[in-house]
Amino acid sequence: MNLPVEVVEATRNQKCSVIIGSRATLEAALEQDRRYPDERSIAKSLGGKISPREACAALEAKVGREAMVRQVQALISAADVPPFAAHKLALSRFSRLFTSAVDDLLERTAQEMGVAYEVRYRGDPIPEPDPNKRLIYKLRGGFERPETLVLTEADFKARPFGELAKDVRKLLRRDIAFFLGYRPDEQEFDHIFEDFSDAFGGELPRCHLAVAQGKISDYHWQKWVWRGLLLFTADPLEALTSLEEQVNAR
Repeated sequence: MNLPVEVVEATRNQKCSVIIGSRATLEAALEQDRRYPDERSIAKSLGGKISPREACAALEAKVGREAMVRQVQALISAADVPPFAAHKLALSRFSRLFTSAVDDLLERTAQEMGVAYEVRYRGDPIPEPDPNKRLIYKLRGGFERPETLVLTEADFKARPFGELAKDVRKLLRRDIAFFLGYRPDEQEFDHIFEDFSDAFGGELPRCHLAVAQGKISDYHWQKWVWRGLLLFTADPLEALTSLEEQVNAR
């Protein structure tokens, strides 16, 4: 496949930041014939009909925070999903990896690879790139530290990503943003894109999205193109494999 030239060149010049969605974990699970829910299935399993964020809030009101987190973790912890080729490629190529997944698949992959890394959570400062250490920045927190989890509307309001406006503007003035492991018809991507837009202070520059798991409607293509997002269809492994080939093709 032909990736956008801008993504290839920015990656080659170490001026590309990758933002990885939960569908990368879903692809890793499917590769091992393990079940992993998509956004709609998560909401349904938690008793909601609209979105996981609203379903989590309703469940928290009913059973309390700890019980809600346990139920969410039982659904999407990915504890039985082994390190996956897409995560290995991402860790090999990028020094800063942002993710809206709340599992620890990136961390376990880094450990298996023997790659030095640090984990930061929503609200933590975004450090400068370090070629000797990977940054895994968890935009919605992680199950390994339940107090960092950002699952409900109240959680997002309590930890606004916009407080990192200076860091995000510096990041996106230096790098292009490359989103993968998302579908643009799901709220996970809506929320993450809004996070970065709010922090940046306007529509994001130089953004690309590899649309995961199949085609997307004309309505959603037009919606995001109108907002300046450049889309192409590719699952995480396909996109990262092709990226590695093209970056190295000289």
